[in-house]
Amino acid sequence: MKIVELREYKIRPGKADQWITWMRDELLPYQRSQGMRILSTNLYQDENGDEYFIWTREFDDEQQRQAAYADTYNDWWVNEVRPQVAQLIELDSIKVRQIKPLWL
Repeated sequence: MKIVELREYKIRPGKADQWITWMRDELLPYQRSQGMRILSTNLYQDENGDEYFIWTREFDDEQQRQAAYADTYNDWWVNEVRPQVAQLIELDSIKVRQIKPLWL
C-alpha cells in the first residue's frame, strides 16, 4: 500500500525565498535521487503572517520508505544539511503526518 507523507515546516521570518530556492535546487533533487517521490510543494501564510512550507511525498510501501529514510538521512545529512535547514526553518515546528488519498 502506498504511503503519503504530509510535511509542514514553519519558515523563519524573512527566509522564505532562500528556503524555497534551496529546496527546489538542492534538497528535492537529492531526495528524489534517494527514491522519494515528491507529489506537491506549497507555501502557506497564516493569519499572523508566519509562512509555512507544506509538501507531500509518496513511497510504495513502508519498506521503501524506511530504505529511503536510511539512504537520505545519513551522517552527511545530519552534519552538513541539517545545520543549514535549522537556519531557514524552525526545527521544532516540523510536522509529519501519513495521509491516505481517497480519490483523484
